[in-house]
Amino acid sequence: SQEFAETFVYEPTPDQHKCFQIVEQDMVWRRRPMDRLVCGDVGFGKTEVALRAIFRCVANGRQAALLAPTGVLAAQHYRNVLERMGEGGPFGCTTGLLR
Repeated sequence: SQEFAETFVYEPTPDQHKCFQIVEQDMVWRRRPMDRLVCGDVGFGKTEVALRAIFRCVANGRQAALLAPTGVLAAQHYRNVLERMGEGGPFGCTTGLLR
């Protein structure tokens, strides 16, 4: 998980660090599925919070999905996922885009 975090090209903000920790705690200690909503303005790192949670999930043998409200945003997220954790990258996770 630390190796994946190091692929983030920006320095995380204190709020992002807090979100990373809270989401990880939810994933590790809760017995039921997580239902947390991360909200914020455009460009404030919500996608990075989601990607780290997805990576943790997949690294532990589970499946994950990332939903987007538009096809354009879904395609952008898909390219980001491929670069960061996809089959051709250092982590080799199987990825797909559903439309």
